[in-house]
Amino acid sequence: MTVTWHQEYPNSRILARSGQIDIGAVFPPLGKIQSRNPWTWSLWVNGRSWSAEGVAKTETDARDALQAAWQAFLTAADLKQAGGA
Repeated sequence: MTVTWHQEYPNSRILARSGQIDIGAVFPPLGKIQSRNPWTWSLWVNGRSWSAEGVAKTETDARDALQAAWQAFLTAADLKQAGGA
């Protein structure tokens, strides 16, 4: 996985992106904060940026739909599933 960084405006948050998914952000200090650690960061894993839910007729259909949603997330985030099964 390669993280790319995007900042829309000077002195604004810096978004971390994997593939097409924003996975987190680094936030610069606000105002004239005199803290030893003025920068904050957040990591978002399958939060509001990528949620999926649905309904299905059968357990098999539900499992298939969930697996398809997982694969769509991995593709959008430019990730690959490791290991077997």
